[in-house]
Amino acid sequence: MSTPTLDDAELDGVFQCAIGDEPVPGVLALAGSGGGIPTYFQRLLASERCACLALAYHATPKTQPALIEVPLERLERAPRWLREHPRVATRDGRVGVIGVSKGAELALLLATTFPDLVGPVVAYTPSSVVWSGIDFSAAAPPVRSSWSFRRKPLAFVPVPRGVPPLQTERGLGFVPIYDRGLDAVQPDDAAIIPIERATGPVLLISGADDRMWPAQRMCRMLVDRAQRFGRGHLVRHLDFAEAGHALFAVEPGTELKSPLPVDFGGSELATARAHASAWPEVLRLLQLRNAS
Repeated sequence: MSTPTLDDAELDGVFQCAIGDEPVPGVLALAGSGGGIPTYFQRLLASERCACLALAYHATPKTQPALIEVPLERLERAPRWLREHPRVATRDGRVGVIGVSKGAELALLLATTFPDLVGPVVAYTPSSVVWSGIDFSAAAPPVRSSWSFRRKPLAFVPVPRGVPPLQTERGLGFVPIYDRGLDAVQPDDAAIIPIERATGPVLLISGADDRMWPAQRMCRMLVDRAQRFGRGHLVRHLDFAEAGHALFAVEPGTELKSPLPVDFGGSELATARAHASAWPEVLRLLQLRNAS
């Protein structure tokens, strides 16, 4: 893939495009709570005929230090930039998005907030709700939203206090904390991501042994909501029984950023098998492979 310059002062990322002259599908890639630019997705997509913009939205000098009230309208620039690039072929004027963990939460929000810009979405270990923000430098979780829109914070589910995490030989697992938060979510809670507003197909991918947060449960919540609004055909869920949170970290050199020792769950073998099974489906959804 070639690496043209990302010529937008408001965006912090790396753009890579398949060599050639013809337009190719555009894909926006988003990292998780560790922040930074998710170049691992570009490496995974390097052999595909696509144009990938790996975008940072926090934890870089050009963005903001903490994942607190990140403005969605700033991120709206990214799919617009991709859509207008001469090498990008859109589908009905829309581009694809792939994200992991908090980046998957963001991908779903972009798809439901800007349905005219975002088409197919791949959400690895996603959330079904907007959670409170993350500031690794703070002593306690901030009681503020992760995202904002039009200068107003989005409704969010606070991370509950006083719930102990899992403690294993690998590190900490936060599933009990997030499960407790989800227990308080009502069917019409304003913090729920309105998946029915998405216009493109959505692929949800989870591991049943995810110990970071209950992605399997949240994927099922998204599927149930889509069915409730007559949009069940829009959403597909792949779940892998022995896999954990890091379903995308399948190549040497991919690091999961965390200031604490974290148990992401799953084994390396289960992760590799899950990736091998899911990746062809990811490529088909992003329109990078034929449906056959």
